[in-house]
Amino acid sequence: MSLIQRLSVLGMAAMAMGLVASHDYGEALTKSILFYEGQRSGKLPPTQRITWRKDSALRDGFEIGVDLVGGYYDAGDNVKFTFPMAFSITMLAWSVLEFGQSLGTDLQHSLKAIQWGTDYLLKATSIPGFVFAQVGDPYGDHNCWERPEDMDTPRTPYAVSKEFPGSEVSAEIAAALAASSMVFRPINRGYSARLLKRARMVFEFADKYRGSYNDSLGPWACPFYCDYSGYQDELVWGAAWLLRATKAPYYRNYVLANIQNLDKSSSFAEFGWDTKHAGINVLVSRASICSIKF
Repeated sequence: MSLIQRLSVLGMAAMAMGLVASHDYGEALTKSILFYEGQRSGKLPPTQRITWRKDSALRDGFEIGVDLVGGYYDAGDNVKFTFPMAFSITMLAWSVLEFGQSLGTDLQHSLKAIQWGTDYLLKATSIPGFVFAQVGDPYGDHNCWERPEDMDTPRTPYAVSKEFPGSEVSAEIAAALAASSMVFRPINRGYSARLLKRARMVFEFADKYRGSYNDSLGPWACPFYCDYSGYQDELVWGAAWLLRATKAPYYRNYVLANIQNLDKSSSFAEFGWDTKHAGINVLVSRASICSIKF
């Protein structure tokens, strides 16, 4: 390489370092937590930092006699999709468990973001034998983009049940509640115990009544949040989080028995609201390192 080429490479490297240094990653983290406040549904608290957002969807679930007020809107729309919402709560809880002491003032905001989600997940699983997987007609909602404070589209609740199962959404809720129970254990033991008890119940429901919510909800779930990877990964994911939260041999044995059934295709390294394979690998390897032998 010539001297000019070397100087050019060094110059570009210096520019790249300057660009990296110019980014305030702390501010980015703060705003990523703030985003959740912008997505809140329901009765907003006095501590709400995004003040242009107001109360909305205060009667969700009332038409069938269930309180489904709260939780988070999906994106720019006003549907509450429980499957990706629960995954978001699982990841927020995992972040606090791993890096909570490094979050500074954002730790308290993160805890509030998690509890806003878990409070809703408790409501969505409050009726034995049912899990509310969605609130809002996605077709009507997506045909009329408007502020949640002004929306007049149907707020139809959709649930999975014993007869119409939804193992993936139920198991993901179990994962979120189990992970969050560990977050709140040193802060509010009563609330933590409530989350863990519900996580166990919802996981049992997901495992006992197996089936995909793709089939049970049909066009109301797909093509919006179809579970393309199947529900086996969510069952193992939920069991892995319950193992971490309880250290119970039952969940260890469950993971051992079912992890071999996971798809061995290219999804092995993927991780997101649909595919949990990489996350399972991390959880299981961490458990092994921490002397919960697999």
